[in-house]
Amino acid sequence: MNKPMATLGAAAAGALAMYYLDPELGARRRALLADLVRGVPGERRPAGRGRYQRRAYLRATHSDPRNDAELRDRIREALDRMVSHPGALNVSVDNGVVRLSGRVLAKEREGLLEQVQRMPGVQKLVNAMSAHDDPQELAAGDRPIPLEAASR
Repeated sequence: MNKPMATLGAAAAGALAMYYLDPELGARRRALLADLVRGVPGERRPAGRGRYQRRAYLRATHSDPRNDAELRDRIREALDRMVSHPGALNVSVDNGVVRLSGRVLAKEREGLLEQVQRMPGVQKLVNAMSAHDDPQELAAGDRPIPLEAASR
């Protein structure tokens, strides 16, 4: 009686091993099984980053205006190193959501977005910048508004 059950168990174990150790689809199946065991069905997290993502979520839900002001100041300070015309950009932060607006050189835009996105405390980045190819366009926009035009 035990011999047929042992044979059936060995066959099931062999089939299970073939299913998960398959060279083509086995890695995906093992990852799905690991997510299922962790309790996250259908959602995969990047390896080694879960702890940091949870911390970022907690920071976002417990955000206060002082943190937003500090983040805005850090970004403004870093703009001097990131772009050639930092005065042409405006930075606003609300609950970790950073909004960049103003004018930037087209060749500097992607690098700026990547660097700001990587800064600690940035939950989301909104790009409201206009890109220009000619640095003269940025410099022309930095001129102060004449008093007559401002009073209209």
